Amino acid sequence: MTIRILIDGYNLIRNFPPLARTEQQDFSRGREMLLKWLAAYRQEHPGTILVVFDGAQGGGYQEERDLFRGIQVIYSPRGQTADDIIKGLITFRAANTLVVSSDRELAEFCRVRGSGTIGAREFAGRIQKRLEAVPELDEADEPLLSSGAKKKKGLSRRPSKKKKRAMKYWGKI
Repeated sequence: MTIRILIDGYNLIRNFPPLARTEQQDFSRGREMLLKWLAAYRQEHPGTILVVFDGAQGGGYQEERDLFRGIQVIYSPRGQTADDIIKGLITFRAANTLVVSSDRELAEFCRVRGSGTIGAREFAGRIQKRLEAVPELDEADEPLLSSGAKKKKGLSRRPSKKKKRAMKYWGKI
């Protein structure tokens, strides 16, 4: 089963320096750069990505929806924040959903309802690493396993419940 990634758009832009710099120069260009960046990620790892942008200050009176290279985009209506829209979507379907936001209140809301959460900086860092070109290894470059290597004995270090929950979601995207 695939994971649905639900992103607080401006929160991610402002927590990822290359996008934040672009947004400071041109507001709409920051959104466009984010969507192009996510579209590149989506080509490598297909799945549902939904980005919600705030329209609370100067948006229209109705929620607007758009599609950009397979990424669903929602602009919240005037008087509603992106967090409100995300909460509504999580209330409707929290299972197999990963929410990307550094907003602690929103993250706690989502966790209580059973969805995964990740901070915007951590998400951006992980996606950026996946998008970077990984050089192909030749057979000669691969490390050789010696038959005389000893296995470690004893208990392995187990990850915390929080880490296990995060790994559950990252393994699927």
